Formats: sequence, structure tokens, C-alpha cells
Amino acid sequence: MGIVFQDTSRVFHNEGGQDVIFEAANQDTTDATYQYFGYISASGSWLVQRFEIIDSVIIYTYFAGQKRTTYDALWNAVTGIYEGALTFTTFDQIKII
Repeated sequence: MGIVFQDTSRVFHNEGGQDVIFEAANQDTTDATYQYFGYISASGSWLVQRFEIIDSVIIYTYFAGQKRTTYDALWNAVTGIYEGALTFTTFDQIKII
């Protein structure tokens, strides 16, 4: 099973036979072209989903990691705006850092 969005606050993922629940943590929709949605799990693993909006088309790309400190450095602590410089890819090509 790939990534499954059950609702807007949780993302369920099964990889290697283990279920991981990601909770919504950050959202940056300040840019008209790129919007970022961050999710973290109880164990500290995380993923960022990027929406690239071209006219009325949305392209979904992702980046994932395992350390909460890395995730926290991607977001401005005061404004909540995404400030990372990740290289996003399709879900099936995610390389976890």
C-alpha cells in the first residue's frame, strides 16, 4: 500500500509491512505556484508534500526524512513558511534522508 490520505489531518503509509501514521504539522500556501504540506510521525520520521500548480493542474511531489530536527529546520519557526531547499520527486522515487 502506498500513501493514503484518510482525511486532512492524517496520512497513513505502509512500508516494509509496518504502518506509519503521519500527522499534519505545517502548511505553507503563501505562493501561488508552490504549496507545501508537512507531516510528521510519532517516531520523528516526516514527509513534505509539494503541490505545483500550473493553471488548473496540480502536480504532487514529495520528500521524506527520518530526523525531526531536519524537518524543523525546513520551516520558519515564527511565520511557519517553508524555507527548505529539497529536491522533490514522485512518491515512488522518494529517497529518505
